[in-house]
Amino acid sequence: MTATKKEKARMKRTSWFAATCLSIVSLAADSYVIEAAVNDEKFVINGELFVAHTYCFGWDEGDEVMFLDGSPYGACATATLYNKRKKNTCKVWCE
Repeated sequence: MTATKKEKARMKRTSWFAATCLSIVSLAADSYVIEAAVNDEKFVINGELFVAHTYCFGWDEGDEVMFLDGSPYGACATATLYNKRKKNTCKVWCE
């Protein structure tokens, strides 16, 4: 089954929209540097301690992270971090 011209145009617009939204979010989000990392499970970011739910394999001091949810100031129970170098996420406890 092949897509009609109208369906192809809609798919192209949808892809462009998704890519544009991701770019805007990436530009707008604040980045924070991992100041200290211990055993892929404890991280100091913005002067606050964050502990991985399991492990954040390969996350190192100096990596830039964005907070997808939670607070970079430690005012949260949990947070989801995105590592720009590793291009993956990790769930952490806020201490």
